[in-house]
Amino acid sequence: MSSFLLLGRHHAGIGWVALQLAIGVMLCLQAWQAITALRMARAAPNGIDDASLLLVPWMQMAPALDPGVPDVLGRLRNVPGVLSATAANQAPYDATAWSVQVWTATHPATKHVVSVFLGDEDFASTLGMATSAGRHFMTHEFRDYRGDQTELQAGTHSVLVSSALASRLYGRSDPLGLPLLMAPGARLRVVGVFERLPPPAGARDTGDLAVVLPVRMSRAADARFIVRHAADPESVATRIRAALAAAHPSVVVAHPVDMAALREASLHAPRSRAWWWSGACIAWWLSTLGLLMLGGQRWVQEHAREFSLRRAAGATGRQLARRLRLEYLGLACAAASVGLAGGQWLLPHLVRGSAPTSHGALVAAAAWAMLAVQLAAAWPAHLARRIPPHLVSRSPSVRL
Repeated sequence: MSSFLLLGRHHAGIGWVALQLAIGVMLCLQAWQAITALRMARAAPNGIDDASLLLVPWMQMAPALDPGVPDVLGRLRNVPGVLSATAANQAPYDATAWSVQVWTATHPATKHVVSVFLGDEDFASTLGMATSAGRHFMTHEFRDYRGDQTELQAGTHSVLVSSALASRLYGRSDPLGLPLLMAPGARLRVVGVFERLPPPAGARDTGDLAVVLPVRMSRAADARFIVRHAADPESVATRIRAALAAAHPSVVVAHPVDMAALREASLHAPRSRAWWWSGACIAWWLSTLGLLMLGGQRWVQEHAREFSLRRAAGATGRQLARRLRLEYLGLACAAASVGLAGGQWLLPHLVRGSAPTSHGALVAAAAWAMLAVQLAAAWPAHLARRIPPHLVSRSPSVRL
């Protein structure tokens, strides 16, 4: 009498179930990676303190009615709950993006596209941006920008660069005091290095490569206003819009947006990957467990005489159910081994951005596969226990 109930029969079907279980384990590993990547992106330091920042995205007005940046900043700073305010050409996570090419005199043919921020005296303090090397701009280094991009760098000699750009341009050398060339030909000198400044949502080809110039915005229509507050963000946003509307009735002001909400919106790609892989994993496992339960039920019903013969030979229903569960467990172990191997070595080649998974994730995926298979085996094991021994007959269909 064969000791196998399930694994000794229907090899093609058992192989298909094992393959489906292995794919399920691989999907678990990929979903784990996507969720972990999303959590890391949310917790990663971004170089600024965005917990209490509001962004006034844009102001629409006729050129003759432009109140000017100093007027708007003065009114923003008088709003109750506002701690500080600054104006820049672009803001972190905003839709508007400014980019420029930079290079060094030693490598003039190698040009890098960077995100360029024009910031006033309050730019760094309002954003909570600190330098990791060097200093911030001095008062005499600031100049005004009136909208003529051909004169943007005229009279500007100092620049702050991100640490990623400093490494890209100067390697391990100390970048402080070194020259930096910027289109359309300005020659700047690095006075400080900051860790990171989140790029606008539209700057998709710059990454963490960024520079800050000591340039004040003059026209309110060209500026993005950033406010640090110490109250409820929605209340402060309502007060800001009311104050600007009262001072300039003909100006259309966009509703201020919480910077933390903009950061969450910027994580659209990793969040979509996490949802997609998690949904695919759940759907696959539901179909797999359904196949195991329904397939096991049909198999028990088709082999009821064999179970009855084993009962007649002295086996109890509990023994048969335990044997069936052990065979399901062996199937899960074999399939989990294949799935773990595929997740470690096959997925990084098939899925872009996939990487080898941690040992904790591997153990969790294997444990889930074994637990899920045992849950699916509960129903056919229950049916096997209920088969009585009196079904035995001398029919030729009874086969061991």
